[in-house]
Amino acid sequence: MWIDEVFGDRKPVIGMVHIQALPGTACYRGDHDLSRIVAQVSEDYNNLVNGGIDSVIFCNEFDKPYSRHVEPHIVAVMTTIIDRVLEHGRRVPFGVDIQWDAKAALAIAMATGADFIRGIVCGTFCGDLGLFTPDAEEIINYKHKIGANHIKVLTNLSPEFSATLDNRPLTLRAQTVIKSCLVDGLCVSGAMAGGIAPYEELNQVKQAVGDFAVIANTGVNFDNVGEILKIADACCVATCLKVDGQSGNPIDREHVKRFMDCVNAGRREGL
Repeated sequence: MWIDEVFGDRKPVIGMVHIQALPGTACYRGDHDLSRIVAQVSEDYNNLVNGGIDSVIFCNEFDKPYSRHVEPHIVAVMTTIIDRVLEHGRRVPFGVDIQWDAKAALAIAMATGADFIRGIVCGTFCGDLGLFTPDAEEIINYKHKIGANHIKVLTNLSPEFSATLDNRPLTLRAQTVIKSCLVDGLCVSGAMAGGIAPYEELNQVKQAVGDFAVIANTGVNFDNVGEILKIADACCVATCLKVDGQSGNPIDREHVKRFMDCVNAGRREGL
């Protein structure tokens, strides 16, 4: 499986680097100039990496409400931030997630040397932001157009804060997405950010797609990571690694170390 080649670890843990609101978005604070944002991102990135995390995703988490097509300056600013952080930090495999614009994520990933993107590539969903139907053909063809075929694409089967309008069984959707949309991995999520992806759904998807990569996308914590990684091929983790376990807080390096101790103990036992 490509996961072993890209991450260098079996059952990798992907830590989230949540970037504060960027210029031009509703939540942007004018006193946070680019240098301060870079410093915050660098601190979170280094705490994750030095705490032993396997990989990270840089995400514009606080650019709410999210956009289906972000402005060009968001692509430029995200690219600059990632470049500056990686210039001085020890590099681990990394990805990019631009809410909810997978095409922009690909552009940034190509410019920064990322290994993968996470996004919403296919399906039709209804939720807080209204109807959302990403164009898989446009996204995947763009990947080819910019010479980014080496960048892996992870798509969310059921994005948080929304519901699919596809009434087919989840397992069938997983199987057909693989065949029709040319993605590299499937993310299984809970109903909200930080919500636990139901074990039953995670297991059903994994059983349905066999050796294809399945990622537990939300709700992974100290108590459940061992059980989740018995099923999933990788997991994303965020809230439980932050100061006081609050999603808006910075990364706590000691939380990262303790979390990875749990993961490594499981690996030694044959996860």
